[in-house]
Amino acid sequence: MKIENVKYVPCSQDELWEKVDEIARYLRLTAEFGCADSGKKIFNEFENELTKLISQFQELVLQQKDPDEPDDIEEIRKLRPDGPRRMTDNLPKDYKTRLRGAFYGRMAGCTLGAALEFNPIETMKAWAEYNGDSFPLTDYWSKIKDPMNAHYITGKNIDLTKNHMDAVPPDDDTIYTLLGLLLMEEYGMDFTHEDMAQIWQKYLPIKGENGSWGCYWGERIMMLNLKKGMNVSEAGINGNPNLQNIAGWTRADSYGYVCPGWPEKAAYLAYKDCSINHRRNGVYGAMFMAATISAAFVVDDPMEAVKIGLTEIPENCLFAEGIRWALDNKSQNYQEAADKTWKRYAGMFNGSALTNAIHVVMGLDIGGRDFTKIIGETIAMSGDNDCTGATAGSIAGAVIGIDNIPENWTRPFNGRMHIYLKKLPEYLDIEEVCDRFEVLAKKFVAEYWGEKE
Repeated sequence: MKIENVKYVPCSQDELWEKVDEIARYLRLTAEFGCADSGKKIFNEFENELTKLISQFQELVLQQKDPDEPDDIEEIRKLRPDGPRRMTDNLPKDYKTRLRGAFYGRMAGCTLGAALEFNPIETMKAWAEYNGDSFPLTDYWSKIKDPMNAHYITGKNIDLTKNHMDAVPPDDDTIYTLLGLLLMEEYGMDFTHEDMAQIWQKYLPIKGENGSWGCYWGERIMMLNLKKGMNVSEAGINGNPNLQNIAGWTRADSYGYVCPGWPEKAAYLAYKDCSINHRRNGVYGAMFMAATISAAFVVDDPMEAVKIGLTEIPENCLFAEGIRWALDNKSQNYQEAADKTWKRYAGMFNGSALTNAIHVVMGLDIGGRDFTKIIGETIAMSGDNDCTGATAGSIAGAVIGIDNIPENWTRPFNGRMHIYLKKLPEYLDIEEVCDRFEVLAKKFVAEYWGEKE
């Protein structure tokens, strides 16, 4: 798939939402004019037509085939460029410090980005100036909009600010890392989609009593479909327009953590996870990130890890082409990086797997081994910037280790993370979570590392 072959249909999301809002207001107006029954009938017809439209779009995209972008794992492997596949026969000697660097790095990047997720660059700059914060940020936000509003199921927005933080604030992008841990603790590396569905249904609340969602986009659609009794093979795909979006690779870190130095295996585990509700470049994004994180445990340069990650996905897929473009088109700062990205990919959804991955790669390149600069520049590019900050922080942390992450990013957590998973306490000890990942990694060394993928 070449970018020249990608033709975006002009569509303004703002205009679309405005039309939907007008329909909702007309529906209310029918009550005031005494014709609510007729208004409801018109609305039901509209709703039925929307359902048909969604089905038509779904059928259209799923029937498209591209020899450069297969969904089958064996076909994907045939299209990979040469790569190391496996870089070590055991856990790295400094695995413990690198693991903590990766995990704390993920928590820090996610927390920094979550405060103004999806806000335009201009909005973030103005907010930082208003608060007296530097931009790009060099510490957590000092203030936040709507501080007492709910932030996910158990938190509040104010939890994301440096003077009110007492743990890693709750966020779906940190919850997914825990779900990967729980999945592998229960089922090992041989987990199936059915096993995933069991773990997610057991632990992940769809919505809390405060009205906050526990998951979004394709993950919420999958959970709701499962709740309706839909088969696992259909639940993740049916009615899901998020097949190539970012969420798949936000779930990939766990697999890199337990396969340090074995990018091929990490990519395979991410494939098994992500393919439950993504396709093509959405899946390749997860494989790329898992392989990159795996490699980051045994190299000293984040960009070397990125290049190794590319060797685990189809060489000529749209995602790989985009990452190579990012490597060839270096930027000096966040603004230049964002401008270049959106000039090239104008029309793509800003929650896509590819554009956000480009932000991660450019942020790593700009920042080098400077953790603060990496997450600050990455988040400043906008997009789904709690996800991008989290993954950039995870990759950087795995390369440099916990001792090279400035304490202002880790000290406010007080060694714990605030979560909202069912059947678990409201807070988890971060060191205990890292220990559990280490137990899995050692277990997998003993059980699986004699294998050849």
